[in-house]
Amino acid sequence: MYLLGLGTAPFLDPPEGFHAAIAESVRQSGDWITLRLDGVRYFDKPPLLYWLMALSFAVGGPSEAAARLWPAAAAIGVAAVTGWIGTMLSGPRVGLLAGLLVAVNIGTFVFGREVKPDVVFVFFMLLAFAGFIVAYRGRGRWGLALFYASLGLAALTKDFLGAAAPLGVVVAFLWITRERPYGVWAPWWGILLLIAIALPWYAAAELRSRGLLWYTVVDNHVLNFARQRVFPDEDVPLGSLQFLGVTLVAFLPWVLAAPWALARALRPPWPDAEARLWGLLALWSVLLVGFFTLSPQPGAVAPRILIGPIVLVSALIAAVLALGALGRLPAPTGVLESVDVPARNLGARGQAAAWPPMELLRPIMMKGALVFGLAAVALAVAAWRRLPALGIGVALAAMIAFLPMVGEGMALFARGRSARPIVEALTRRLGPGDVVVHEGPLEDTGSLLLTVTRPVHVVRGLQSNLAFGATFPEARDVFWSESRLQEAWAARRRCFLVSTIDPQHSVERSLTPLHLVAEGGGRWLYSNRAD
Repeated sequence: MYLLGLGTAPFLDPPEGFHAAIAESVRQSGDWITLRLDGVRYFDKPPLLYWLMALSFAVGGPSEAAARLWPAAAAIGVAAVTGWIGTMLSGPRVGLLAGLLVAVNIGTFVFGREVKPDVVFVFFMLLAFAGFIVAYRGRGRWGLALFYASLGLAALTKDFLGAAAPLGVVVAFLWITRERPYGVWAPWWGILLLIAIALPWYAAAELRSRGLLWYTVVDNHVLNFARQRVFPDEDVPLGSLQFLGVTLVAFLPWVLAAPWALARALRPPWPDAEARLWGLLALWSVLLVGFFTLSPQPGAVAPRILIGPIVLVSALIAAVLALGALGRLPAPTGVLESVDVPARNLGARGQAAAWPPMELLRPIMMKGALVFGLAAVALAVAAWRRLPALGIGVALAAMIAFLPMVGEGMALFARGRSARPIVEALTRRLGPGDVVVHEGPLEDTGSLLLTVTRPVHVVRGLQSNLAFGATFPEARDVFWSESRLQEAWAARRRCFLVSTIDPQHSVERSLTPLHLVAEGGGRWLYSNRAD
C-alpha cells in the first residue's frame, strides 16, 4: 500500500521538488559533503536522505517514485519496528496489532508518501528505542550498539540535537527507576559508535563551510525558539493549540485511547522490566506507540469506554464527508493552513491556497463517507456486545479501506499545486542564451531545477532555507536585486520570470515589456518577449 503509485502524482512544490533537486545536485556533482541547490550551499538538513535519493536517482533518474521510495520504506520500517517492540514486551498478538495500528495511521501514511526526512528520522529514533529495550531485557549488548548506531543515523537524517532526545528520555527513565550505575547504559564504545557515525560529516561540512555548526545549533534552534533568527525562512509556525489539534487528527482514531494508555503505562508500581519499559515508551511519545499498551490484561478499561469514542468519531467523519460531497458543507476556513506549511506561508502574505476542484473530490468523499458510516454501525455493535477484538478489527478495516482514498486526495492536491505546467511551458520555449529568474524562495518551485539545468537567478527570495548559504561568495550571482532584474529584462537577451507571488504584489509590475506565458499551480510565467 505504501509503495504503490509513488510516481502517479507530480512533485508537491514545496517541499518535494526542493529536496529532490538537492539530491540530484549531489548525484551530478559527486560532492557528498556540501549540499547545494542551484549552486547555493544548503544547511537546513543533514545529508542522509539526500544521499539515499542520489543513489536511487543513479538507478532510475530523478523521478517522483525514486524520491518517495525512501520515506515510504521508512514508514514501513516504523510499523515493523513498532510491531517488534510490541512483540518483545507483550507477545506476538500485541506486536501484530501495534504494527497494524501504525501502518494504517493517516499521519504515517501521508508523511510516508512525501519527500521529507521526518519519517526516516522517526524510524531511526524508534529503532534506537528498540535497541535499548533489547539491552534492558538482558537479551544482549548488541541492543546498545543498535541504540547508539541508530542515534548516529538519526543525527545524519534531520537534526543532531533532536537525535539526542532519546538519551535524555533514557536518563530520565533510569533516574525514575533508580537504575544504577548509569555507566552500564553508556559504554565508551557506544558513545564512540555514535560519534563515529554522526561526527565526520558535520566536521567535514564545517571545515568547508565555516559557520555551519553555529547556524545549525544557535540560529536554527536557540534563536528560532526565541523568534530572533538571524537567517529566518518564510515558514509560519503553528500555534501550540493548532499543533496539538493537527497531531490529534493525524493519529485518529487510535489517539482516542491515548489517555488510558498513558495512565496505565505510568501507573506505579512497575513489577517487572516489561512494565518499566512501557513507562519508558510513555515518557517518550504516547501518541506514537503508547496506544498499543492497551492489550487485554487484568484491570483493562471496559470495551464500551474504549470503543464508544471511536464510534462517535467515525459517525462524525462519515457525516462531514457526506455533507461535503453533497455540497452542504463549505470548506472550513483555515483548515488547509493548519495542515500545510506552504498554504500557511501564502496566507501570511495575503494569498490563498486553492483546494482541488470539488467535482474531483466529491467521489472520494462519498466513498469515505460510506466506509466510515459502515464502520460506525459495526463499531456500535462491537461496543454493545462487549467485543473489543471485533471493534479493533473494524477500525483497522476502515482505515485500510480509507488510506487509498487519502492517496487519491494527495495526488489531486499535488497536481493542483504542481509546478509541472509552468516548467513544461518554460522548457518548450527556453533557448541556449535565455535567462531564467525565480521570484520568491526557490524552494517553492524546487522541481524547476530538475529540468532547467542552467543557473536560476532569484529575486525577493532571501528569506528562505538558502539564507545562510547566500552569504558565501559563489551565491552572489544567484540572488538578484529588483534593479538588476529590470536591467536584464530591458536588455536584448530573452528573460523568463517564474513567480510564486500574485500579480498585485509581484515585481512584474515594474517590468516592461511584459508577456504572460503561462499560469498554474499558484505560479505565473512571464517573458520580456512574446512567443
